[in-house]
Amino acid sequence: MPVKPLRARQAEATRSLLIAVARENFTEHGYAATSIDDIIQQAGVARGALYHHFPGKEALFRAVYETVEGEVFSRVMEAAASQTSPWEAVRAGLSAFLDACLEPAFRRIVVLDSVSVLQSQVMEVGIDPVELPMLRNVLTPLLGTATFGGTAIDALTHVALGGLYGASLYIARASDPRAARAEVDAVLETLIGGLLGTAAR
Repeated sequence: MPVKPLRARQAEATRSLLIAVARENFTEHGYAATSIDDIIQQAGVARGALYHHFPGKEALFRAVYETVEGEVFSRVMEAAASQTSPWEAVRAGLSAFLDACLEPAFRRIVVLDSVSVLQSQVMEVGIDPVELPMLRNVLTPLLGTATFGGTAIDALTHVALGGLYGASLYIARASDPRAARAEVDAVLETLIGGLLGTAAR
């Protein structure tokens, strides 16, 4: 594999540094209270270096959002893939996602701030949430079960996405997120248990 030129490696390092510094600031202070000047100063780079990689704060936020989402996406898929039963795979995958709602970066950046910051892009160009392909992968094995045989995967995915958004907001906004996470888990177990019971009849 050819070695990248020094300039390209330096550019990648600067971009990664900006994302890391912005991630810390967005997590601690939120999008609205974080300024480009704060990020530039803490990263120790020139303003032009930031604008070389990102046209503005929203674009930088999106890069941070995609980084945090990508980490959780990988964990969800690994958790689901570790199970052999389709239902256990769903349990494991959704549990990994809900656990992420307890993490400060995911809670603030993905659950709380992303809707207001990125909503205009979603409406204008029809960007699908990262969670849709994640859920599609986790839920597709259910189509071979008695409960969801013949179900349209896109319909199932979008309905599940609505529930997942609601659950993540419930956890993120709670005064005691861990207690809220346990309550959501109890609801999830009840729903899955009910669906399995219906299929067994």
